[in-house]
Amino acid sequence: MGRLAPLAALGLLASCAPLLGPAPLLPYPGGFARGGLVEGRFVVALPGTPLFLDADEGALYAAYPYQLLVFRDGLPESLPLPGVPRFLRASPRPVVGLDGGIWTKDALYPYPAWDAVLSETGLYYVNPRGFHREGSRLRPGAFRQVVAWEGGVVALGEEAYFYPEGLALPLPRPARKAQAGACGVVALLDRLYLVRPEGLRALGAAEDFAVFGEKVYLAPSGEVLNCKEAAWP
Repeated sequence: MGRLAPLAALGLLASCAPLLGPAPLLPYPGGFARGGLVEGRFVVALPGTPLFLDADEGALYAAYPYQLLVFRDGLPESLPLPGVPRFLRASPRPVVGLDGGIWTKDALYPYPAWDAVLSETGLYYVNPRGFHREGSRLRPGAFRQVVAWEGGVVALGEEAYFYPEGLALPLPRPARKAQAGACGVVALLDRLYLVRPEGLRALGAAEDFAVFGEKVYLAPSGEVLNCKEAAWP
């Protein structure tokens, strides 16, 4: 169990914060959160609105300045972070982006990144120079998102690059967010799309989203879509 003292401090800050109206709806893989109240696959009262919220099969991850909270079986664990999170990915293994580096449970890597994913085959990340696996650049280009999918990795920017297949698929707009699901990679471009090697299928309009299995959770509408409605036969 990690240190829980920071939980009290975060709760105190949240209680002292000015009321600025309803907090925005924040989707995560399996449900939604508004402020510190999480509903859906996990039911948790957080100490305040997190910077980032994500989940894997068994745990909910909430990133705050200098702290990552992990809720598994309803029990919180607090993991210290050496900075303010810039992104969070819970799956396949948790990674947190920091200013000039990438945090994992086992190490802090000195790689500046816009996004990263940690799988059994290594640490993959993207930045303005390209798509990388640890110290090696796999493809040049300004990629913004990277996800693990179907035993490989997909980097997304102005194109979707499927590794190790080497397939590059042009995108109509640069990817702003991407997550892998049961039907493929769901990406937020000018609207929401399902991205696969076969091409793109439109899913609808959204400002934010999260994916768990076949379900796609949309914000700010609070709708839940089934990706199979747009999946290839």
